[in-house]
Amino acid sequence: MKTIKRISAFAAALALAAGMTACGKTDSKDSSSSKPEKKLKESQQEIVERLSNDMNERKLDNNEIEWFSFYDINPSETEDKDIGVDLALFQTKYNGKILYHQTTWDTKFEDLAALIMSNNSPDFIGADDMDVFPKGAIREMISPIDDYIDFTDPLWSEMKTACDQFVYKDNHYVAVSRVDPCYIWIYNKNTIEDNGLDDPAELYKKGEWNWDTFSNMCIEFTDADADKFALDGWYYENALTQSSGKPLIGMENGKITNYIDSPELQKAQEMMYELQKNEVVYPKDIHNWQVRGNVFGTGIASGETLFYPIGLWAIEDAPSVTAPYGDLSSGEVMFVPVPCAADSDAEYVPSRVHGFCICKNAKNPEGVAAWLDCTRYAETDAAAHQITLDQYKEDYGWTDEMLEMRDEIYSLAAQHPVFEFSQGISADLSSLCDNVVRGTMNPAGTNTWAAIVQENKRAIDFLIDDAQTRIEEE
Repeated sequence: MKTIKRISAFAAALALAAGMTACGKTDSKDSSSSKPEKKLKESQQEIVERLSNDMNERKLDNNEIEWFSFYDINPSETEDKDIGVDLALFQTKYNGKILYHQTTWDTKFEDLAALIMSNNSPDFIGADDMDVFPKGAIREMISPIDDYIDFTDPLWSEMKTACDQFVYKDNHYVAVSRVDPCYIWIYNKNTIEDNGLDDPAELYKKGEWNWDTFSNMCIEFTDADADKFALDGWYYENALTQSSGKPLIGMENGKITNYIDSPELQKAQEMMYELQKNEVVYPKDIHNWQVRGNVFGTGIASGETLFYPIGLWAIEDAPSVTAPYGDLSSGEVMFVPVPCAADSDAEYVPSRVHGFCICKNAKNPEGVAAWLDCTRYAETDAAAHQITLDQYKEDYGWTDEMLEMRDEIYSLAAQHPVFEFSQGISADLSSLCDNVVRGTMNPAGTNTWAAIVQENKRAIDFLIDDAQTRIEEE
Protein backbone atom coordinates (compact mmCIF):
# COMPACT_ATOMS: atom_id res chain seq x y z
CA MET A 1 0.00 0.00 0.00
CA LYS A 2 1.38 3.38 -0.95
CA THR A 3 2.07 5.90 1.80
CA ILE A 4 0.79 9.30 0.82
CA LYS A 5 3.06 12.15 1.82
CA ARG A 6 0.71 15.06 2.19
CA ILE A 7 1.34 16.19 5.76
CA SER A 8 1.48 19.90 5.01
CA ALA A 9 -1.68 19.84 2.90
CA PHE A 10 -3.58 17.85 5.50
CA ALA A 11 -2.41 20.14 8.29
CA ALA A 12 -3.57 23.16 6.35
CA ALA A 13 -6.93 21.52 5.82
CA LEU A 14 -7.33 20.87 9.52
CA ALA A 15 -6.31 24.42 10.34
CA LEU A 16 -9.17 25.64 8.22
CA ALA A 17 -11.50 23.52 10.34
CA ALA A 18 -11.47 26.29 12.88
CA GLY A 19 -12.30 28.88 10.26
CA MET A 20 -8.83 30.34 10.56
CA THR A 21 -5.45 30.01 8.88
CA ALA A 22 -2.76 28.42 11.00
CA CYS A 23 -0.24 31.18 11.41
CA GLY A 24 3.29 31.29 12.70
CA LYS A 25 4.13 31.44 16.36
CA THR A 26 3.96 34.72 18.17
CA ASP A 27 4.54 35.92 21.71
CA SER A 28 1.36 37.98 21.64
CA LYS A 29 -1.12 37.03 24.34
CA ASP A 30 -3.72 39.75 23.73
CA SER A 31 -5.40 39.57 20.37
CA SER A 32 -7.98 42.19 21.31
CA SER A 33 -5.50 45.04 21.73
CA SER A 34 -4.96 45.45 18.01
CA LYS A 35 -8.47 44.89 16.71
CA PRO A 36 -11.87 45.92 18.09
CA GLU A 37 -14.15 43.20 19.35
CA LYS A 38 -17.45 42.41 17.70
CA LYS A 39 -20.58 42.66 19.85
CA LEU A 40 -24.05 41.12 19.90
CA LYS A 41 -27.12 43.01 18.81
CA GLU A 42 -28.90 44.89 21.59
CA SER A 43 -31.80 42.42 21.80
CA GLN A 44 -29.36 39.50 21.92
CA GLN A 45 -27.25 41.16 24.60
CA GLU A 46 -30.39 41.55 26.73
CA ILE A 47 -30.79 37.75 26.66
CA VAL A 48 -27.16 37.32 27.69
CA GLU A 49 -27.59 39.78 30.55
CA ARG A 50 -30.68 37.94 31.79
CA LEU A 51 -28.79 34.65 31.69
CA SER A 52 -25.82 36.28 33.43
CA ASN A 53 -28.07 37.30 36.30
CA ASP A 54 -29.61 33.83 36.55
CA MET A 55 -26.48 31.68 36.39
CA ASN A 56 -24.39 30.60 39.36
CA GLU A 57 -21.28 32.67 39.87
CA ARG A 58 -17.76 31.54 40.63
CA LYS A 59 -15.55 33.81 42.71
CA LEU A 60 -12.59 34.79 40.58
CA ASP A 61 -9.37 36.46 41.64
CA ASN A 62 -8.45 36.90 38.00
CA ASN A 63 -10.85 37.39 35.09
CA GLU A 64 -8.26 36.79 32.37
CA ILE A 65 -7.57 33.34 30.93
CA GLU A 66 -4.94 32.40 28.36
CA TRP A 67 -6.10 30.41 25.32
CA PHE A 68 -3.45 28.36 23.51
CA SER A 69 -4.31 27.46 19.93
CA PHE A 70 -3.65 28.04 16.24
CA TYR A 71 -6.86 30.10 15.96
CA ASP A 72 -8.38 32.87 18.05
CA ILE A 73 -11.66 32.57 19.93
CA ASN A 74 -12.06 36.35 19.82
CA PRO A 75 -13.77 37.65 16.66
CA SER A 76 -13.16 41.21 15.47
CA GLU A 77 -14.82 43.99 13.50
CA THR A 78 -12.35 43.31 10.70
CA GLU A 79 -13.99 39.90 10.20
CA ASP A 80 -17.63 39.31 9.28
CA LYS A 81 -17.86 36.51 11.86
CA ASP A 82 -20.12 36.83 14.90
CA ILE A 83 -19.12 36.65 18.55
CA GLY A 84 -20.17 33.44 20.27
CA VAL A 85 -22.82 33.51 22.98
CA ASP A 86 -20.39 31.77 25.35
CA LEU A 87 -17.81 34.52 24.95
CA ALA A 88 -20.44 37.26 25.27
CA LEU A 89 -21.66 35.61 28.48
CA PHE A 90 -18.13 35.32 29.87
CA GLN A 91 -17.57 39.01 29.19
CA THR A 92 -20.92 40.01 30.70
CA LYS A 93 -20.82 37.84 33.82
CA TYR A 94 -17.17 38.18 34.74
CA ASN A 95 -15.88 41.02 32.58
CA GLY A 96 -13.85 38.10 31.33
CA LYS A 97 -11.08 38.40 28.81
CA ILE A 98 -9.48 35.65 26.73
CA LEU A 99 -5.84 36.26 25.91
CA TYR A 100 -4.71 34.52 22.75
CA HIS A 101 -1.36 32.70 22.82
CA GLN A 102 -0.80 31.70 19.24
CA THR A 103 0.83 28.51 18.02
CA THR A 104 0.60 26.46 14.82
CA TRP A 105 -1.19 23.23 13.99
CA ASP A 106 2.12 21.45 13.32
CA THR A 107 3.91 22.54 16.51
CA LYS A 108 1.15 22.97 19.10
CA PHE A 109 2.11 20.03 21.31
CA GLU A 110 5.83 20.76 21.18
CA ASP A 111 5.15 24.42 21.95
CA LEU A 112 2.83 23.52 24.82
CA ALA A 113 5.38 21.15 26.35
CA ALA A 114 8.03 23.86 26.17
CA LEU A 115 5.77 26.36 27.92
CA ILE A 116 4.95 23.88 30.69
CA MET A 117 8.65 23.07 31.19
CA SER A 118 9.47 26.78 31.46
CA ASN A 119 6.74 27.34 34.10
CA ASN A 120 4.82 29.55 31.68
CA SER A 121 1.77 27.36 31.05
CA PRO A 122 -1.26 28.77 29.26
CA ASP A 123 -4.60 28.13 30.93
CA PHE A 124 -6.61 26.06 28.46
CA ILE A 125 -6.64 24.37 25.06
CA GLY A 126 -9.37 22.98 22.80
CA ALA A 127 -10.36 19.33 22.54
CA ASP A 128 -12.46 19.62 19.38
CA ASP A 129 -9.91 18.00 17.09
CA MET A 130 -9.90 14.79 19.18
CA ASP A 131 -6.10 14.85 19.29
CA VAL A 132 -5.46 15.85 22.92
CA PHE A 133 -6.68 12.79 24.82
CA PRO A 134 -5.29 10.46 26.02
CA LYS A 135 -1.77 11.57 25.08
CA GLY A 136 -2.18 14.95 26.77
CA ALA A 137 -2.99 13.20 30.04
CA ILE A 138 -0.25 10.58 29.64
CA ARG A 139 2.37 13.25 28.92
CA GLU A 140 1.07 15.48 31.71
CA MET A 141 0.21 18.38 29.42
CA ILE A 142 -3.35 18.68 30.76
CA SER A 143 -4.83 18.45 34.25
CA PRO A 144 -7.94 16.72 35.59
CA ILE A 145 -11.11 18.78 35.56
CA ASP A 146 -12.83 17.02 38.45
CA ASP A 147 -11.89 19.70 41.01
CA TYR A 148 -13.69 22.31 38.91
CA ILE A 149 -16.72 20.54 37.42
CA ASP A 150 -19.44 18.90 39.50
CA PHE A 151 -21.18 16.28 37.40
CA THR A 152 -24.07 16.15 39.89
CA ASP A 153 -24.85 19.77 39.00
CA PRO A 154 -27.73 19.92 36.46
CA LEU A 155 -25.56 22.19 34.32
CA TRP A 156 -23.06 19.38 33.72
CA SER A 157 -24.91 16.16 34.59
CA GLU A 158 -26.10 15.38 31.06
CA MET A 159 -22.52 15.74 29.80
CA LYS A 160 -21.10 13.17 32.20
CA THR A 161 -21.57 10.25 29.80
CA ALA A 162 -19.63 12.10 27.10
CA CYS A 163 -16.96 13.24 29.59
CA ASP A 164 -16.63 9.63 30.77
CA GLN A 165 -15.10 8.84 27.38
CA PHE A 166 -12.10 10.93 28.43
CA VAL A 167 -11.10 9.32 31.73
CA TYR A 168 -7.50 8.50 32.62
CA LYS A 169 -6.65 6.93 35.98
CA ASP A 170 -10.15 7.69 37.27
CA ASN A 171 -9.94 11.39 36.42
CA HIS A 172 -11.80 13.35 33.74
CA TYR A 173 -9.61 15.39 31.42
CA VAL A 174 -11.99 16.94 28.89
CA ALA A 175 -14.90 19.23 29.73
CA VAL A 176 -17.42 18.44 27.00
CA SER A 177 -19.80 21.32 26.31
CA ARG A 178 -21.69 19.38 23.64
CA VAL A 179 -21.34 16.47 21.23
CA ASP A 180 -20.83 17.65 17.65
CA PRO A 181 -21.21 15.79 14.37
CA CYS A 182 -17.80 15.60 12.74
CA TYR A 183 -19.03 15.69 9.17
CA ILE A 184 -22.00 16.56 6.99
CA TRP A 185 -22.63 15.98 3.28
CA ILE A 186 -22.91 19.43 1.64
CA TYR A 187 -24.38 19.81 -1.84
CA ASN A 188 -25.80 22.49 -4.11
CA LYS A 189 -29.44 22.10 -5.07
CA ASN A 190 -28.88 23.59 -8.50
CA THR A 191 -26.31 20.92 -9.28
CA ILE A 192 -28.66 18.20 -8.10
CA GLU A 193 -31.48 19.54 -10.29
CA ASP A 194 -29.27 20.19 -13.33
CA ASN A 195 -28.12 16.58 -13.28
CA GLY A 196 -31.59 15.10 -12.77
CA LEU A 197 -30.72 13.60 -9.39
CA ASP A 198 -32.92 13.08 -6.34
CA ASP A 199 -32.52 15.66 -3.60
CA PRO A 200 -30.59 13.94 -0.76
CA ALA A 201 -32.60 15.81 1.90
CA GLU A 202 -35.81 14.40 0.44
CA LEU A 203 -34.25 10.94 0.29
CA TYR A 204 -33.31 11.27 3.95
CA LYS A 205 -36.85 12.24 4.92
CA LYS A 206 -38.13 9.13 3.16
CA GLY A 207 -35.53 6.90 4.80
CA GLU A 208 -33.77 6.30 1.49
CA TRP A 209 -30.48 8.18 2.01
CA ASN A 210 -27.87 5.45 2.41
CA TRP A 211 -24.64 4.08 0.97
CA ASP A 212 -26.50 2.63 -2.02
CA THR A 213 -28.33 5.76 -3.13
CA PHE A 214 -25.25 7.87 -2.41
CA SER A 215 -22.99 5.57 -4.47
CA ASN A 216 -25.38 5.51 -7.40
CA MET A 217 -25.52 9.31 -7.46
CA CYS A 218 -21.72 9.56 -7.34
CA ILE A 219 -21.28 7.18 -10.25
CA GLU A 220 -23.99 8.83 -12.34
CA PHE A 221 -22.53 12.31 -11.79
CA THR A 222 -18.82 11.66 -12.31
CA ASP A 223 -17.43 12.62 -15.72
CA ALA A 224 -13.65 12.96 -15.69
CA ASP A 225 -13.58 14.34 -19.25
CA ALA A 226 -15.79 17.22 -18.08
CA ASP A 227 -13.75 17.62 -14.87
CA LYS A 228 -16.78 16.57 -12.81
CA PHE A 229 -16.08 14.48 -9.72
CA ALA A 230 -18.58 13.44 -7.08
CA LEU A 231 -16.38 13.95 -4.01
CA ASP A 232 -13.67 16.35 -2.91
CA GLY A 233 -12.02 17.35 0.34
CA TRP A 234 -10.09 15.46 3.01
CA TYR A 235 -12.83 13.86 5.07
CA TYR A 236 -15.00 11.48 3.02
CA GLU A 237 -12.96 8.38 3.86
CA ASN A 238 -13.11 8.94 7.62
CA ALA A 239 -16.77 9.92 7.43
CA LEU A 240 -17.83 6.82 5.51
CA THR A 241 -15.70 4.53 7.67
CA GLN A 242 -17.20 5.82 10.92
CA SER A 243 -20.73 5.76 9.54
CA SER A 244 -20.40 1.98 9.86
CA GLY A 245 -20.91 2.42 13.60
CA LYS A 246 -17.29 1.63 14.47
CA PRO A 247 -14.17 3.79 14.61
CA LEU A 248 -10.82 2.36 13.60
CA ILE A 249 -9.43 3.16 17.06
CA GLY A 250 -11.77 3.34 20.04
CA MET A 251 -11.66 3.38 23.83
CA GLU A 252 -13.30 0.61 25.87
CA ASN A 253 -13.17 0.74 29.67
CA GLY A 254 -10.03 2.87 29.53
CA LYS A 255 -8.36 0.54 27.02
CA ILE A 256 -7.31 1.58 23.52
CA THR A 257 -9.01 -0.76 21.04
CA ASN A 258 -8.19 -1.65 17.45
CA TYR A 259 -11.34 -2.34 15.40
CA ILE A 260 -9.60 -3.02 12.09
CA ASP A 261 -10.95 -6.61 12.03
CA SER A 262 -14.55 -5.61 12.72
CA PRO A 263 -17.16 -6.67 10.14
CA GLU A 264 -18.61 -3.16 10.27
CA LEU A 265 -15.37 -1.59 9.04
CA GLN A 266 -14.94 -4.31 6.46
CA LYS A 267 -18.40 -3.63 5.04
CA ALA A 268 -17.79 0.11 4.86
CA GLN A 269 -14.36 -0.16 3.30
CA GLU A 270 -15.46 -2.71 0.72
CA MET A 271 -18.26 -0.33 -0.29
CA MET A 272 -15.70 2.48 -0.58
CA TYR A 273 -13.39 0.32 -2.68
CA GLU A 274 -16.18 -0.58 -5.11
CA LEU A 275 -17.20 3.07 -5.32
CA GLN A 276 -13.70 4.31 -6.07
CA LYS A 277 -13.36 1.80 -8.92
CA ASN A 278 -15.43 4.40 -10.76
CA GLU A 279 -12.87 7.13 -9.86
CA VAL A 280 -15.47 9.35 -8.24
CA VAL A 281 -13.07 11.43 -6.12
CA TYR A 282 -11.29 14.55 -7.30
CA PRO A 283 -7.74 13.45 -8.28
CA LYS A 284 -5.72 15.38 -5.72
CA ASP A 285 -2.71 13.24 -6.60
CA ILE A 286 -2.29 15.08 -9.91
CA HIS A 287 -2.98 18.47 -8.32
CA ASN A 288 -0.14 18.58 -5.78
CA TRP A 289 -2.37 16.88 -3.20
CA GLN A 290 -4.64 19.88 -3.00
CA VAL A 291 -8.43 20.10 -3.10
CA ARG A 292 -9.95 21.79 -6.13
CA GLY A 293 -8.87 25.42 -6.19
CA ASN A 294 -6.98 24.84 -2.93
CA VAL A 295 -10.04 26.21 -1.11
CA PHE A 296 -12.63 24.08 0.65
CA GLY A 297 -15.98 23.96 -1.16
CA THR A 298 -14.66 24.96 -4.56
CA GLY A 299 -16.61 23.13 -7.24
CA ILE A 300 -19.91 22.89 -5.35
CA ALA A 301 -21.35 26.22 -6.54
CA SER A 302 -19.93 25.75 -10.04
CA GLY A 303 -21.44 22.28 -10.46
CA GLU A 304 -18.09 20.48 -10.83
CA THR A 305 -18.37 18.68 -7.47
CA LEU A 306 -21.47 16.85 -6.27
CA PHE A 307 -20.79 16.38 -2.54
CA TYR A 308 -18.42 18.00 -0.08
CA PRO A 309 -18.10 15.94 3.11
CA ILE A 310 -16.84 18.34 5.78
CA GLY A 311 -17.73 19.69 9.21
CA LEU A 312 -20.66 21.97 9.93
CA TRP A 313 -18.08 24.64 10.69
CA ALA A 314 -17.57 25.03 6.95
CA ILE A 315 -20.96 26.73 6.54
CA GLU A 316 -21.39 28.04 10.11
CA ASP A 317 -19.37 30.98 9.00
CA ALA A 318 -19.48 34.32 7.24
CA PRO A 319 -20.72 34.57 3.62
CA SER A 320 -17.20 35.46 2.47
CA VAL A 321 -16.07 32.02 3.64
CA THR A 322 -19.06 29.97 2.48
CA ALA A 323 -19.27 31.45 -1.03
CA PRO A 324 -17.59 28.43 -2.73
CA TYR A 325 -20.59 26.30 -1.75
CA GLY A 326 -23.11 28.71 -3.26
CA ASP A 327 -25.58 31.33 -2.07
CA LEU A 328 -26.95 30.10 1.24
CA SER A 329 -29.58 32.82 1.51
CA SER A 330 -31.19 31.86 -1.81
CA GLY A 331 -31.59 28.24 -0.73
CA GLU A 332 -28.92 26.86 -3.07
CA VAL A 333 -26.92 25.10 -0.36
CA MET A 334 -28.14 22.12 1.64
CA PHE A 335 -26.66 19.22 3.57
CA VAL A 336 -27.57 15.80 4.98
CA PRO A 337 -26.05 13.37 7.49
CA VAL A 338 -23.25 11.05 6.43
CA PRO A 339 -25.01 8.13 4.72
CA CYS A 340 -25.06 4.78 6.51
CA ALA A 341 -25.61 1.26 5.22
CA ALA A 342 -29.16 0.62 4.01
CA ASP A 343 -29.53 -2.16 6.61
CA SER A 344 -27.80 -0.29 9.43
CA ASP A 345 -29.40 -0.82 12.85
CA ALA A 346 -29.04 2.90 13.63
CA GLU A 347 -28.21 6.22 12.00
CA TYR A 348 -24.60 6.41 13.19
CA VAL A 349 -22.98 9.83 13.22
CA PRO A 350 -19.20 10.33 13.11
CA SER A 351 -18.80 12.64 16.07
CA ARG A 352 -16.40 14.72 18.06
CA VAL A 353 -16.74 16.82 21.17
CA HIS A 354 -16.85 20.56 21.59
CA GLY A 355 -14.83 20.88 24.73
CA PHE A 356 -11.75 22.16 26.49
CA CYS A 357 -8.85 20.99 28.65
CA ILE A 358 -7.14 22.78 31.52
CA CYS A 359 -3.38 22.92 30.92
CA LYS A 360 -0.90 21.49 33.37
CA ASN A 361 0.14 24.17 35.88
CA ALA A 362 -2.46 26.59 34.53
CA LYS A 363 -2.24 29.94 36.30
CA ASN A 364 -6.01 30.51 36.38
CA PRO A 365 -7.88 27.17 36.32
CA GLU A 366 -10.82 28.67 38.22
CA GLY A 367 -11.16 31.27 35.48
CA VAL A 368 -11.22 28.47 32.92
CA ALA A 369 -13.94 26.76 34.96
CA ALA A 370 -16.01 29.94 34.79
CA TRP A 371 -15.54 29.96 31.01
CA LEU A 372 -16.56 26.29 30.83
CA ASP A 373 -19.77 27.09 32.70
CA CYS A 374 -20.49 29.82 30.16
CA THR A 375 -20.10 27.34 27.30
CA ARG A 376 -22.68 25.05 28.92
CA TYR A 377 -25.16 27.83 29.71
CA ALA A 378 -24.93 28.89 26.06
CA GLU A 379 -26.02 25.37 25.10
CA THR A 380 -28.67 24.68 27.74
CA ASP A 381 -30.56 27.98 27.76
CA ALA A 382 -33.09 27.93 24.91
CA ALA A 383 -33.06 31.70 24.34
CA ALA A 384 -29.27 31.82 24.36
CA HIS A 385 -29.08 28.90 21.94
CA GLN A 386 -31.58 30.68 19.69
CA ILE A 387 -29.12 33.57 19.38
CA THR A 388 -26.73 31.22 17.61
CA LEU A 389 -29.45 30.01 15.25
CA ASP A 390 -30.55 33.57 14.57
CA GLN A 391 -26.97 34.51 13.74
CA TYR A 392 -26.81 31.70 11.21
CA LYS A 393 -30.06 32.83 9.61
CA GLU A 394 -29.75 36.61 9.78
CA ASP A 395 -26.01 37.07 9.33
CA TYR A 396 -24.86 33.98 7.46
CA GLY A 397 -27.89 33.37 5.23
CA TRP A 398 -29.06 30.01 6.56
CA THR A 399 -32.55 28.86 5.54
CA ASP A 400 -35.14 27.27 7.83
CA GLU A 401 -34.53 23.98 6.04
CA MET A 402 -30.85 24.13 6.95
CA LEU A 403 -31.59 24.94 10.58
CA GLU A 404 -34.02 22.03 10.81
CA MET A 405 -31.47 19.62 9.33
CA ARG A 406 -28.80 20.91 11.71
CA ASP A 407 -31.05 20.14 14.67
CA GLU A 408 -31.76 16.70 13.23
CA ILE A 409 -28.08 15.83 12.84
CA TYR A 410 -27.25 17.06 16.34
CA SER A 411 -30.06 14.88 17.67
CA LEU A 412 -28.66 11.87 15.82
CA ALA A 413 -25.16 12.59 17.13
CA ALA A 414 -26.47 12.65 20.69
CA GLN A 415 -28.15 9.26 20.15
CA HIS A 416 -25.53 7.35 18.15
CA PRO A 417 -22.12 9.06 18.21
CA VAL A 418 -19.01 7.36 16.86
CA PHE A 419 -15.74 8.75 18.28
CA GLU A 420 -12.40 8.13 16.56
CA PHE A 421 -9.43 8.28 18.96
CA SER A 422 -6.47 7.59 16.66
CA GLN A 423 -5.30 11.21 16.63
CA GLY A 424 -5.25 11.33 20.42
CA ILE A 425 -2.83 8.42 20.96
CA SER A 426 0.39 9.27 19.14
CA ALA A 427 1.60 10.92 15.97
CA ASP A 428 2.78 7.57 14.59
CA LEU A 429 -0.58 5.90 15.16
CA SER A 430 -2.48 8.88 13.76
CA SER A 431 -0.38 8.89 10.57
CA LEU A 432 -0.69 5.13 10.11
CA CYS A 433 -4.45 5.08 10.68
CA ASP A 434 -4.94 8.02 8.34
CA ASN A 435 -3.35 6.08 5.51
CA VAL A 436 -5.20 2.88 6.43
CA VAL A 437 -8.63 4.52 6.32
CA ARG A 438 -7.87 6.29 3.04
CA GLY A 439 -6.33 3.33 1.23
CA THR A 440 -9.46 2.05 -0.52
CA MET A 441 -10.26 5.49 -1.98
CA ASN A 442 -6.76 6.75 -2.69
CA PRO A 443 -6.97 8.43 -6.14
CA ALA A 444 -3.30 7.63 -6.70
CA GLY A 445 -4.06 3.92 -6.46
CA THR A 446 -6.54 2.01 -4.35
CA ASN A 447 -5.99 -1.22 -2.49
CA THR A 448 -8.44 -3.81 -1.19
CA TRP A 449 -9.42 -3.69 2.47
CA ALA A 450 -8.23 -7.28 2.97
CA ALA A 451 -4.75 -6.33 1.77
CA ILE A 452 -4.73 -3.17 3.88
CA VAL A 453 -5.67 -5.11 7.02
CA GLN A 454 -3.05 -7.75 6.38
CA GLU A 455 -0.34 -5.12 5.89
CA ASN A 456 -1.20 -2.83 8.81
CA LYS A 457 -2.94 -4.73 11.62
CA ARG A 458 0.23 -5.80 13.44
CA ALA A 459 1.72 -2.31 13.21
CA ILE A 460 -1.42 -0.76 14.69
CA ASP A 461 -1.49 -3.35 17.47
CA PHE A 462 2.17 -2.64 18.25
CA LEU A 463 1.60 1.12 18.55
CA ILE A 464 -1.50 0.57 20.70
CA ASP A 465 0.36 -1.88 22.96
CA ASP A 466 3.18 0.63 23.36
CA ALA A 467 0.77 3.41 24.31
CA GLN A 468 -1.20 1.13 26.63
CA THR A 469 1.97 0.02 28.38
CA ARG A 470 2.93 3.61 29.06
CA ILE A 471 -0.54 4.28 30.44
CA GLU A 472 -0.32 1.33 32.82
CA GLU A 473 3.23 2.21 33.93
CA GLU A 474 2.41 5.84 34.74
